[in-house]
Amino acid sequence: MALFLITIAYALEEVLRLKGRRLPIITPFTLRMSRPEETARFIIRPIYLAVGIILTLLLFPSTIAYASICVMAVGDPVAAYVGGKIGRMRVRRKTVEGFIAGLVASFLLTSLIVSPFMALLGSVTGMLMELLDSPDDNLTMPIAAGALMTFATLFTR
Repeated sequence: MALFLITIAYALEEVLRLKGRRLPIITPFTLRMSRPEETARFIIRPIYLAVGIILTLLLFPSTIAYASICVMAVGDPVAAYVGGKIGRMRVRRKTVEGFIAGLVASFLLTSLIVSPFMALLGSVTGMLMELLDSPDDNLTMPIAAGALMTFATLFTR
């Protein structure tokens, strides 16, 4: 519920920002965390992030939901950092090196929450969504990872 309310507040802030009204702390933070090409329009990526987390928490058992959120929360930024620093082999706008780094990082964290098999399954699925980035990996990573891990539990019991 708290994340939902924060998402609503963020959306209102974005509407006000686009109308020329800057809110202290929130607007500068939003602009600092966004890509330069996003600032002329409504910055939607944080809403994708919040919706992805909210849906994951609502749709999946808690351990799978937490693991799925970790795939996105760790795998995505690690992939972006490593891909930006040492990435050479490109797949669309992403890099194979970033994909591998995000996969390893998310696997290591999620294996503390779910079995290693489930961690690998969720991490591979989530990182594939990160690689595809459509419509937005913040939305698709936790949902896809959670869906596949949940589906796999039907066959591993």
